[in-house]
Amino acid sequence: MFKFINYPENLQLSFEKDVKLLQRTLLETEQRIRKLEEHKESVNKNPLDSRSDKTNNETLRRLERNLDNLYKKRILIMAM
Repeated sequence: MFKFINYPENLQLSFEKDVKLLQRTLLETEQRIRKLEEHKESVNKNPLDSRSDKTNNETLRRLERNLDNLYKKRILIMAM
């Protein structure tokens, strides 16, 4: 049989705040991912946008690294 535990009210409120914070953080992370993906797409579409190949490659490398970090952050948030 299950035993129900009555948690103090402040513990429940704290949990609700934590959930809301995680939801907000997830939303912000998703928005940042979308922006970086759009930026990456525009860089790929316009590689000769008055940039040298070296600069373009560096931009793409940084975008990929930032996207990878955000994907990991999203996975971590969703696992909580």
